[in-house]
Amino acid sequence: MANHLRALFITTNFGGVPIPKVMADGGAAINLLPHRMLSKMGRIEKDLIPTRLTVTNFAGGITKTHGIQDVGVIVGSKELKIAFFVVDTTSTTYNKLLGRDWIHQSLCVPSTLHQQLALWNEEGYMEIVEADPRPFLPSAICFETRYNHDDLGPFTFLGVNQNSRPHGVMAQRLIEDGLTSSLEDWNRPFVLNF
Repeated sequence: MANHLRALFITTNFGGVPIPKVMADGGAAINLLPHRMLSKMGRIEKDLIPTRLTVTNFAGGITKTHGIQDVGVIVGSKELKIAFFVVDTTSTTYNKLLGRDWIHQSLCVPSTLHQQLALWNEEGYMEIVEADPRPFLPSAICFETRYNHDDLGPFTFLGVNQNSRPHGVMAQRLIEDGLTSSLEDWNRPFVLNF
């Protein structure tokens, strides 16, 4: 019952590349593109239009822009070429931010309550674009870590249990010795020195 508190994330097509986790935000005046997304779109720093503009975030911090990138954006059946300000940011949860600039140009009415965008297409009919119900899949936050133990050599955990504790170990030395392909539920405590 708290849909209105959720951010509005959609999947869009930018310059022919489908990009998930695009946030439509009526509180942002401009469109933002994190610098890390340039290469994913097949663009480089030289493609940017130079600018000396700085951007103030919601916390009052100031960020210098790398430049402006014009990109063709397709949402639903509507395509617009709009300007994105490219900024360095590692703390964002979005891949692109569509602000009021895009919202007004596309004649869009975003609704965080309904988790939808209402767009008017070229024929004058309203088109509904549904928000991504789960923009952040659990696999997006998983990573593989390798450890080393004096007796076992390099090893990795096979997963986590329901309490988010590591369980199961895969160790190269166990496989080489032919003892097992993995050692499940290995609960023997040990200390790792880093």
